[in-house]
Amino acid sequence: MTDLVTDFFRVAVAVSVPYILGGQAMTISGRSGIFLVFNEGVMLASASATFLATFLSGGNIIIGLLAGAAMGGFFGLVMGYFSITLKQNQFVVGLALLVAAVGIANFMYSVFIGVVIKPPQIPTLLPVHIPLLSDIPYLGPVLFSQNLMFYFAVILSILVWAFLYRTRYGLNFRSVGENPRVADSLGINVSLTRYAGAVAGGIVMGIAGGYLPLYFTGTYTPSLVNGRGWIVIALTLFGRWNPIPVMLGALLFAAAEVFGIYGQILNLPVPSQFLLMIPFIVTLAILVQTYRKTELPEGLAKNYDRESAED
Repeated sequence: MTDLVTDFFRVAVAVSVPYILGGQAMTISGRSGIFLVFNEGVMLASASATFLATFLSGGNIIIGLLAGAAMGGFFGLVMGYFSITLKQNQFVVGLALLVAAVGIANFMYSVFIGVVIKPPQIPTLLPVHIPLLSDIPYLGPVLFSQNLMFYFAVILSILVWAFLYRTRYGLNFRSVGENPRVADSLGINVSLTRYAGAVAGGIVMGIAGGYLPLYFTGTYTPSLVNGRGWIVIALTLFGRWNPIPVMLGALLFAAAEVFGIYGQILNLPVPSQFLLMIPFIVTLAILVQTYRKTELPEGLAKNYDRESAED
């Protein structure tokens, strides 16, 4: 029983990586005033790009992740252009990009792979055992025997927190997301800051999507993201756009997902459809409990026009 519990938490920690990275992507962009709605589509497009780049490069995972990051950065740049330069509604633009990203993801796969009986496979991420720490009973296998992307996600979360809350540049960055007019009056380049937030958020979201084929399947399928892009939005609301609570909250959402999987493996006397619904039920419950208490950045999803009388 102890081994089963340890294994459950070990898998939950590994599954939390796309949630952590996706949540940090939304935190970065949101703190500059850009609300990413395209997560589901961009994660899928980045998963497709990562899989194809890894496969075509002979199994080079680093090239695959760079391709996924580039795909996410591209969509972040497009999001920035339409919402910052053209001043279009961020939600409308985000939904349009979501649909476009899904189409691009499947189109790329069909062009390079096509219809095959057995989908090609790429190498998946292997656990890295940290000397001494991985030998700690219970805690070692859970936290210190993970793949490198988990450690990357944790380090990134800490760095994002330190940047936002411990540097002058981070204060300027957050001021743009809170009140762009005041930030502009202080000499902060609002457009450039928001472009940086959109592109950086897109890159991190792309890495989150690229993790999916490298850990979960070793291949690409159109259902690979499976709602995680939408759950990431709830996660960021739960974490109040703060990198550390977002990282910790990701573990909760990942545990809910893994519980549904383990419930089927253990043949619990519960319909499998209900078990698959658990992550979304948890998401809905958390949204209901936290949304009214969540403090959103004041300038979130509000386009800024220097010439207008009001934002």
